[in-house]
Amino acid sequence: MMFKTLLTTLLLAVSLPLLAENAPLSVNAQQAYLPRVNFPVWQLTLTSLDNDITIQSLSLNRGNCLISMSGRGQNVNKRLGYGQTLSFTTPSNSTFTQCRPLELTVQTSQGNFTFNW
Repeated sequence: MMFKTLLTTLLLAVSLPLLAENAPLSVNAQQAYLPRVNFPVWQLTLTSLDNDITIQSLSLNRGNCLISMSGRGQNVNKRLGYGQTLSFTTPSNSTFTQCRPLELTVQTSQGNFTFNW
């Protein structure tokens, strides 16, 4: 019995990183300036790699960075088909060191996925 428990724990530990690599989304982060006001932001774009996925909520840098969208990343409920995107920004400073994306957690209809830079 102890062997089965150990084996199950080991298999879960090995498979969890593999699940993150096979996420149904890709994420791109880039520096940008808001038009007309020349305000520095990080722009993040999620692209669906699945035919039907719903983005439920977002958390940037473990909730330490403001997400500039309605609801601040909570209750997003945005359905995406294959190749469709969802973009949002977070305020930064002129050197883009403030709120530089390090970790984005995306809660979806297919589970939670964490992306690291």
